[in-house]
Amino acid sequence: MSIRTLAAVVTAALAAGCSYSETRTVAATTPADDSCMLYGYRPGTTAYNVCVEREAAARRRGRMAADYAQSRIVTDSQDACLSYGLPSGTAAYDRCVQREIAYRRPL
Repeated sequence: MSIRTLAAVVTAALAAGCSYSETRTVAATTPADDSCMLYGYRPGTTAYNVCVEREAAARRRGRMAADYAQSRIVTDSQDACLSYGLPSGTAAYDRCVQREIAYRRPL
């Protein structure tokens, strides 16, 4: 009887050793990290959602190559901010351009 008990305990220990659990923590963006809010868009609006989608696509593409010319960085940054619907010459547009330039600079 003790051999069966020992076998059951060993089997239970082996089964417990093979179990796996995973915990993930997801951090929501804070207003300081939310570029679209900084550009003046209100969460829940269509313009805000378009901005968030475009920002996410830009981040997935990542930083640009080391030979990416500064003039091209500025032009692409301005084009991105215009595509977000920000009017040129506004404070929100200027903040957007500066952030986009920082995102596009090679490491």
